[in-house]
Amino acid sequence: MARKVLLIAYYWPPSGGAGVQRWVKFCKYLPEFGIEPVVLTVANGTYPMLDESLADELPADLEVHQAKSIEPYTIFGKLTGKTDKQVSTPSTAFSTDGGWMQKLGVWVRSNFFIPDARIGWIPGAFSKAKDIITNQKIDTVITTGPPNSTHVIGKKLKNWRPGVQWIMDMRDPWSQIFYNETLPRTSLAQHIDENMELKALKTADDVIVVSNSMAELEKNIYKRYYHVISNGFDHEDFPESHKKNTKESNTFTIRYVGSMTEPAIPHQFFKALASLNNQQKAMLNIEFFGSYNSKVHKAIADNELEALISFKGYVPHQEATEAMQSANLLLLVIPDTKDNELILTGKLFDYLAAQTPILFIGPKQGDAAHIIRNYKLGRCFDYAEFEAMGDFLEGALHGNDIPYKKWKGDFKSHPYSRYQLTSRLAQILDQP
Repeated sequence: MARKVLLIAYYWPPSGGAGVQRWVKFCKYLPEFGIEPVVLTVANGTYPMLDESLADELPADLEVHQAKSIEPYTIFGKLTGKTDKQVSTPSTAFSTDGGWMQKLGVWVRSNFFIPDARIGWIPGAFSKAKDIITNQKIDTVITTGPPNSTHVIGKKLKNWRPGVQWIMDMRDPWSQIFYNETLPRTSLAQHIDENMELKALKTADDVIVVSNSMAELEKNIYKRYYHVISNGFDHEDFPESHKKNTKESNTFTIRYVGSMTEPAIPHQFFKALASLNNQQKAMLNIEFFGSYNSKVHKAIADNELEALISFKGYVPHQEATEAMQSANLLLLVIPDTKDNELILTGKLFDYLAAQTPILFIGPKQGDAAHIIRNYKLGRCFDYAEFEAMGDFLEGALHGNDIPYKKWKGDFKSHPYSRYQLTSRLAQILDQP
């Protein structure tokens, strides 16, 4: 008989995004390791993106419970005339561009909703989780964040029933998350947030982070052992049949898939594109899939690239993987912020599985750049290297080989496959 564990996750289908995919995939494969997940999620969440197709990947008998939340994003949206999607999308939710209402909303969110704007979910989720644990005799609880309100729920459950094994899964840093630097946050609010994180890290039985650098960062908050389980790719999402031979076309396609906050806007990449001659630009087809900070469009306009770059919006994950596989080159940008060496964005692993070369812009000594170099996935550039980027693009357009080494083995056995990562998670869940 499979052992049951309770997963508490705010972001869950129909929500889309990399954070949702991480635990959808874990729940998909955990039963193969003798573990049956039971999920508790929000009943009335506000999501920046939707992807109902992810629900199709879940086991048919997966038990999913819901708890209601008081959603400040919904209230703020009604005050400003914006949709739930607009006010909860990270690339725009934390932007102080706009009128006084937008600026006030960001200030209130930064200083009163601690650790985040999902605190209205804590009471209902805590009550529902207690019922599930009691009725199903569950002895292991996993919380995944962001939002870090889920970890507050985990700590409350651990205090309520100390014998429960509580595992924190930190997909991003908590108080040290990069966008906090751009928020109008008071030192008092930051101190409160750091103290909440410290207490959670002290209380949890195990803590999982997504990179070695993130483990080192968290040790500055609290020294303890951190398990590292990165994001990854599902080998079943990348059939070879979707890999189209676009090189036979006269068009060279570059794609970026994912959201883009203001610190990730690739200004020097746009400058490099602008440096190409008209004949070279005519060979290019550049497509952005996802949600973007409004200043992306200004940066494109400043470089007179409006005719060269098209925006496709967020698409279901399967459609996104096909777009990755059929491109000639994939653009990957790490936000230009403090401690960005530790950022290991989920899209990197889908890019890896797409077996399409990567043009990486970010810290060349960071975790993401290390993986790209180690697996020979493409070229890495620092933010300021627009001339080198231009030379690289010019060479690629003229048929020069892009540095890339194709994976020869079975993708299911790849170290970053969701199956192998789930195996490591199961070992943590099975330890005494």
